Amino acid sequence: MIASKKDLSSAKKACFNLIKFRPRSEYELRSRLKRKGFEKEIIDKAIAYISKIGLVDDLAFARLWVESRIKKPLGLNRLSFELKIKGIDKKIIEQVISEFNLPQKEEEVVRNLLKQKLKKLSNLDKNKIKNRLWAFFLRKGFSKDIVFDVLSEL
Repeated sequence: MIASKKDLSSAKKACFNLIKFRPRSEYELRSRLKRKGFEKEIIDKAIAYISKIGLVDDLAFARLWVESRIKKPLGLNRLSFELKIKGIDKKIIEQVISEFNLPQKEEEVVRNLLKQKLKKLSNLDKNKIKNRLWAFFLRKGFSKDIVFDVLSEL
């Protein structure tokens, strides 16, 4: 007999399949299981099982996410927003950001990116350069205050 798509073992299998491709937050797993038509009770049991065996941990997920995304480089606002979309609790986001010491590194990253960007934009006038750099840094999620301070020194 084929198991119903709505049973617990199918939900667990779906979780394993999702985690196989990349780490997921609890929120992401819940959303995907719900979309697949599993009932809340089955989803809760499957997530509890997956958490119990250590395959879902929002703190570990947030650390991995920040570690992989910081190489882009992206600013604190962007990283925080991405984690929030992934369903990560605000306290966990704050903890991970402080662990990576990101507020201190953000200004350094902006300065390094500025040097690279200035070489490419050197043929434009100063106002155009500042406007483009301002927009670029904000799209990357850097703090307005830091961007303003760094660009003021131009």
